[in-house]
Amino acid sequence: MSVTSASDQVRRADRAWLAAGLALGVVVTIGAAPAPAATAADPSGATIEAEATQVVLDGASRSGCSTCSGGSKVGSIDPSATAKVPGVIAPEDGTYEVTLHYLSGDDSRALTITPDGGSMATVPVASTGGWDRVGTVTVDLPLHAGENSLTFSAPAGALGPDLDRVDVAGATAKDYTLTDPDAADPVPVDPTRATPGGKRTVLRGGDVVIDYSLRSGTADARWGGREAVTGFYSGVRLGDEFVTTKQYDGGCRLTARTTVTCAKPGLPTLRQVFAFDGDHSFSVRLDVTGTDGPVTTSMMVTVMTDRRGSVDLGRTGDNRMVLVPFDNDHWVRYETPAIKDVTPARRSFEVTAFIDDTSRRGLVVGSLDRDTWKSGVVADGNARGGLDRLQAAAGLTDWSYDYGDGMNKYQFNRELKPHAEVSGATVRSPRMFVGLFPDWREGMETFGRAAAQAARSRTWDEGTPFGFNSWGGLGARGGDAAVMDEVSEFLAEETPGFRNADSAKGLYVGVDSYWDKMLAPEYAFEDPNTSWVELEQYVADVKARGQEPALYFQPFANFWREGLDEPIGGTALCDTCENQTYRQMALKVNGIPVNIDGAWALDPTNPGVQNRARIALGKFRELGVRYVKLDFLTHGYVEADDWYDADVHTGQQAFRQGMAQVVDVVGDDMFVDLAISPLFASEFAHARRISCDVHGALNNWHPTQPDRYQKSTEYLLNSLTYGWWLDEVYAFNDGDHVQFGNYEYDGNANAYLLDDPYPSIWPEGQNRARVTSAAITGIYQVSEDLTATGHPVIKQRARDLLQNPGINHLAELGRSFAPVRAGADAFTAADTFVLHDGGTTYVAAFNYGATPRTADLPLRDLGLGGGRYDVTELWTGQESHAAGRLRAVVPGEDVRVWAITKGRRS
Repeated sequence: MSVTSASDQVRRADRAWLAAGLALGVVVTIGAAPAPAATAADPSGATIEAEATQVVLDGASRSGCSTCSGGSKVGSIDPSATAKVPGVIAPEDGTYEVTLHYLSGDDSRALTITPDGGSMATVPVASTGGWDRVGTVTVDLPLHAGENSLTFSAPAGALGPDLDRVDVAGATAKDYTLTDPDAADPVPVDPTRATPGGKRTVLRGGDVVIDYSLRSGTADARWGGREAVTGFYSGVRLGDEFVTTKQYDGGCRLTARTTVTCAKPGLPTLRQVFAFDGDHSFSVRLDVTGTDGPVTTSMMVTVMTDRRGSVDLGRTGDNRMVLVPFDNDHWVRYETPAIKDVTPARRSFEVTAFIDDTSRRGLVVGSLDRDTWKSGVVADGNARGGLDRLQAAAGLTDWSYDYGDGMNKYQFNRELKPHAEVSGATVRSPRMFVGLFPDWREGMETFGRAAAQAARSRTWDEGTPFGFNSWGGLGARGGDAAVMDEVSEFLAEETPGFRNADSAKGLYVGVDSYWDKMLAPEYAFEDPNTSWVELEQYVADVKARGQEPALYFQPFANFWREGLDEPIGGTALCDTCENQTYRQMALKVNGIPVNIDGAWALDPTNPGVQNRARIALGKFRELGVRYVKLDFLTHGYVEADDWYDADVHTGQQAFRQGMAQVVDVVGDDMFVDLAISPLFASEFAHARRISCDVHGALNNWHPTQPDRYQKSTEYLLNSLTYGWWLDEVYAFNDGDHVQFGNYEYDGNANAYLLDDPYPSIWPEGQNRARVTSAAITGIYQVSEDLTATGHPVIKQRARDLLQNPGINHLAELGRSFAPVRAGADAFTAADTFVLHDGGTTYVAAFNYGATPRTADLPLRDLGLGGGRYDVTELWTGQESHAAGRLRAVVPGEDVRVWAITKGRRS
């Protein structure tokens, strides 16, 4: 789930405040069409984007917006969540016309505006026709001569609209400089010239040779006798200095079989610890020890090279860099820009691959350890298909990262400050994996296995979970026990073939957000006097049908925006202490509670936060629930001013501590599935959702509203194209729930089918493609209104499409399909995926376009040798043969899935 959820939309007072606003003379203009993406500012006035970095958000939050003037907006404005717009410069005292550009899906919203030293004005706003449509309202406000600030909030008992920008006629806007001057080039380089000659040492493992110049502090890496990475070294940021192994001028020596130590008077001691764990890869860790006391650093660059052409894949083909996103929120995509377009501003988080998709060769570089640091990789490409610079750095986050002007341009930065500093007598970087592989897909899978081993990933031997999740097709209605009973009955009686035939576990039936509506009083799970009887009965009823109950929790986030200063039960820090508020438990940046996409970010080390999780998850166990979906975990991962535990100094450390507490409560036999989450948390979970919410559309079905198509099946398959290998890290990838209908959510978060001009139910071919995408990803769940009042066509689609034995077998295998080739451009998904299982090769070919396409696949590209093969299409049952190539037609907006086996007379 990625929209406002759970108990946080209740406790709303009446709207008597509207009467006060009607006395104002305001002019409202409703946008009949979305505002253009780059509206020009009025040259006679000040224009400030609400999402600008200088705007101080106390509870309100930034998010992407394709129809807004700056590509983003500010939402979650309420009486306790404000946005303060500084830097409005008035030439003289007087009354100024202020125009607010806003978005609202209902007529009940209002804003309050408080100028410096002035009285609060209440401005009611009409619906603009949707949360992706911009309208305006104009009001006269008094400003004083000089610099003014405007604080936006909402009246008591109300919620505000989303805010796009503010125009002030006759005023000017203060020019604010970039908050991070290093945003476009975040990792330093060392211009020290490498001294030639001198003593060298050679380290070997598999087909990797590291030829290290002890005099210059640099090394060359060769694979199979060919140089691929030249002149690499290591460095550490210490205050304003950047100290590297190049600065020791002969002071480096081999001090153990695979350790190089660089020491020199006046400089800290640097140690590079190498390891060879496979045929095609090595890893290196950097340790830094101070000369006369502890060292403090916010960045360690374990592997870096900046020579011209220092990384060479050996040929010029379809050369790209895989940019891995920070998390999976807000429909962020993997990117694969051409190498020539790669600059140091293009950041990949934790791991990357530099690939030649023509020859398939690939260099994989990434972090293996996640106890302290967040890491990333930056590079600078050249027109010859190689790199002039490569840096794998610990201490790199998405702080001030520019998501570009492509299909990620509506993203927002999760981090509100740079990576925190780490101190100690000796500070260690994570181990950085470096491997050159004949097939980049093999390289990513090898890295995944190494990362899983480093994390000691959780394992699961009960088979791939099949099931139902309430959010997509029901929304808040999923918190109604009677509704969920109807769904459970439908699945038991109408789709008995929708289950994992290889598992003793029954179908999982999951209540997502709003599960706590089944409590009395609703949502009050922290209260020891709350009755859990209704939820307990629902769990028992599900079990009685031979199914497995599943529930949901957000351990480090809360959406109750109005409740920031309300005491929360079960959070007291001592027996005689008062319960804490969310403000007290929230992570803070510059003293302000962090709000990410509408939810408070809670400190994972705070005992009250941990106890909330212990109360809910402990009760889940007591009820007999053995599947939990944990959501919005990135909120507990971000950097902050400090943490409750004074021994914690980074977001990574805080996240690990909090998650360790969570899994200690759920136990080893609880299946843990992560939703919105950092990329790597496999020591705490069996599965992670590979993408954000997928809402059923196959592709870009509404070209003027790109926010809609980013939720498509093709978007999910972008994540599979470049993230399939994560099933080596986790027991399973999760392809998110399957939807046949086109749902939106009302003001109470209840799901409903859209009316015209959008289709209410997606075409059957698109539904087949959506089912297939989930089955070839891993965990296999549906989310529809399958109640007695649900749409009959949708329920028939469920009967028809969820019980195909051949397709279901793909999910039973529990493995993600790999791309046959990379996507056609930097953002789109591959259209063909492959998986080998014993003597059978499975191929899934998607058609994102409206007209039929011919799939013409050389069998060698599918990993098959010569001879004749038998081919069965799993949706139609059509049988054929192939020799040398597989040729078949894929209908428009549909999919074909083939099982290929060696012919009986090959």
